[in-house]
Amino acid sequence: MKKLSAMARAAIPACAVAIASLAPLSASAGTVQLGFILDGSGSLTAPEWNIIRNGLSTAIGTLIPVGGPTTYEISIVSFSTAAATTINVNSFVVNSLADRSSLAATILTLPYQDGLGTNYTSAFNAMRTALTDAVGTTGFVTAATAEASYVNFATDGEQNQDTGLFAAARTNLIAAGVDNISIEGIGVTAAAASFLQSSVCHPLPCDLTSPFDFPTSGFYIGVANATQYAAAIGNKIRAVTGQVPEPGSLALVGLALAGLGFAQRRGQAAHKA
Repeated sequence: MKKLSAMARAAIPACAVAIASLAPLSASAGTVQLGFILDGSGSLTAPEWNIIRNGLSTAIGTLIPVGGPTTYEISIVSFSTAAATTINVNSFVVNSLADRSSLAATILTLPYQDGLGTNYTSAFNAMRTALTDAVGTTGFVTAATAEASYVNFATDGEQNQDTGLFAAARTNLIAAGVDNISIEGIGVTAAAASFLQSSVCHPLPCDLTSPFDFPTSGFYIGVANATQYAAAIGNKIRAVTGQVPEPGSLALVGLALAGLGFAQRRGQAAHKA
């Protein structure tokens, strides 16, 4: 994976805007799968990895609702090379405040990989396993039976292993029942951004303009660095779960507005027959 330049890491995304005007969203009944794929390959430094995992831990540990009409099931995959790709959290259902705290603590322990490769194929295959392998905590569902199943893919570089196999891995993840794959490109090159937008988002075409047509289209948002990802993922989870985004903060409006679809039912039951 290519090292990011200091300029790329410092750049502020053009789409960063205030989100104070966003309204809270209504949650649907049922179990919603949220899958998070995190790039742990070598172009991220250990401090940057800590920012990413701490941001996700804080967001999940404080913002996932408990006891409401919607139950949330969380899966997390971290990846670099195929050998280092790991299902860190497999279909963990947040049924209580204790569950939520336990999950947040687990995320804080996700190991820094510093891998020498970037294998999207292994990452997508591992997430498919997590969402479909009938392994999980009390009350888990699979992608085929969930009320909705969404995958969030965060990467800071270009894939450089098993590239010819990635299309099949993506197709298989979608066929398993995943409704939407949306992306944060963390300081990626123009070439990497183009590939993510044209070949990874689901459904295509990848939406680049807010308000996003979610979940009808996958969306792509570029963030400049790990710190901006950590801030954005918190506001995304607020919107996903029907809460008011943090007032007065700067965040990616697309990530916040993306929650418009997360809180909705998938549609007719036949869609997942």
